[in-house]
Amino acid sequence: MPVITLRKDRLQSLVGGDLGFKELVERLPYLGLHLEEVSGDSVKVEYDPNRLDYSTDYGVARSLRGSFGLSKGMPRHRLSKSDIIFFVDPSVKKVRPYIAGLLAKGIELDDETIRQIISMQEDLHNGLGRKRAKLAIGIHDADAVKAPLKYSTVRSSFRFTPLDSKVPLSVGEILSELPTGRKYASLVSAHKVYPIITDAKRTVLSFPPVINGNTTKVTPRTKNLLIDVTGTDRRVLEDCLALLAEAFWDAGGKVFSVGVRDGGKTTFTPALEPFPFVVTNQLISDRLGLKLKDSEIVNALKRSRLDAAIAGKRIAVTAPRYRFDLLHPVDLAEEAMYGYGFEKLQPSYDFKYTEGSLSPRTHLMEAVRRSAIGLGLQEVMGYSLTSGDVLYEKMERKKESPLKVAASKSSLYEYLRDMLAPTLLQLLADNIHEPYPQRIFEMAEVFSPAKGTETGVGEELHFAAAITDNTAGFTDAKSIIDTVLLRTFNVKAAYRPIQAPFLMDGRAAECLYRGERLGVVGEVSPKVVLSFGLRNPVSILEVSLGPFLSKVSS
Repeated sequence: MPVITLRKDRLQSLVGGDLGFKELVERLPYLGLHLEEVSGDSVKVEYDPNRLDYSTDYGVARSLRGSFGLSKGMPRHRLSKSDIIFFVDPSVKKVRPYIAGLLAKGIELDDETIRQIISMQEDLHNGLGRKRAKLAIGIHDADAVKAPLKYSTVRSSFRFTPLDSKVPLSVGEILSELPTGRKYASLVSAHKVYPIITDAKRTVLSFPPVINGNTTKVTPRTKNLLIDVTGTDRRVLEDCLALLAEAFWDAGGKVFSVGVRDGGKTTFTPALEPFPFVVTNQLISDRLGLKLKDSEIVNALKRSRLDAAIAGKRIAVTAPRYRFDLLHPVDLAEEAMYGYGFEKLQPSYDFKYTEGSLSPRTHLMEAVRRSAIGLGLQEVMGYSLTSGDVLYEKMERKKESPLKVAASKSSLYEYLRDMLAPTLLQLLADNIHEPYPQRIFEMAEVFSPAKGTETGVGEELHFAAAITDNTAGFTDAKSIIDTVLLRTFNVKAAYRPIQAPFLMDGRAAECLYRGERLGVVGEVSPKVVLSFGLRNPVSILEVSLGPFLSKVSS
């Protein structure tokens, strides 16, 4: 989460009014900001990355003025045109196709203002810009620039003096020798040409997205700023410029648009058209759990620095261009809450409640679990998805009705389990170096095709156990079934010899309840034991718990 530092005197000056620093700090959490550290003359706050208007103290102060009712509604500014034009060369189209910009005049650039602007620039690079991959911002001393400007490409041998350097370097040397160059080389190294911005005197303003030129370096003596934004997504560039323009206006500057001449067409940036929304009282009141009048909602939205007005049975809302985080009318309910004030919320106890209880299924599982643990078994939990190798190949089972995931990313998690026993054997195989005997059990759903259901998949709760030791045999597994069924459900099971590909002949049986098959029990065949890489005999059991659900009281 990004963090910014707010200075006491500066924040009080930006907000205005007679508000003390303590009062301002106490209001910050009610704007969605998180206090990191508070000292006598500053406060560090963490803001959510979607609120990039909080990337400077100007944006925070703007919201504070609205929250305290000092300024309401959308900020109003005048955007004039400058005579600066970026001429775009077709060669940039496959490298870094878009450029936009603005001109800001009359800004007093003291050390703290410069720090705030640079901090905002880096937050925009990391957030909107995806570490400069989607956009990069160049900030220049406008008085050192002579229009018109050209956005084109150069070869790696092209030389200029990069920011904070005293000697010219080639583009190739910048990418291989400078720390900044090495950090961002991957963003431009896919092509044999590199983007560059120059002015009428061939002075290099910027080598985006890597580094600026030294000639247009910003210093405390700078009064006018020229901003270039280059990238791969035009909308993201416009979002970025809207934030920068608002910050420069708050810093006391005048903002001018610049032209972009591309393919015979000239457009002017920044584009600051606001976003229109229409909401209803019911949408906002329902989301907030309050019964508000239309006028109260309008006032709350204006305190969040949005324009709002009653339009018949609805409320028309206009958001400034820099609030591109607002995507849906539901977002306006949150803004109304910020404007209304979280501190005004009161707990309500006027509601009906019901007393919760455990479901019959949970009661059944708890009863079986107690019995199994009492027999010295350790519970394990496996994934519902496993590999075909574990579920079928190693178990010597045929894929009669497999449930396979479409376009699985890994063959390890490709099939829904129709048995628990295979994954218990795999777990034993993963723990062959642990002490013996090993006695484990699992309760979970198994899956099978089911026609007539919404998903086409049926689920059934199973109980399975596995025992491995040098003496593990059929009786060990059978005694677990007998004890669990008798102790938990007060029933006895019957057994009938069977042949199963993963069990030893003569040491395998199916478990029956009221003549219906519950599951299987037996000793795992030596071939299957070896296929899992196990070193001791293993006996297993697996039964369905579905028939006993009605026997456990809720």
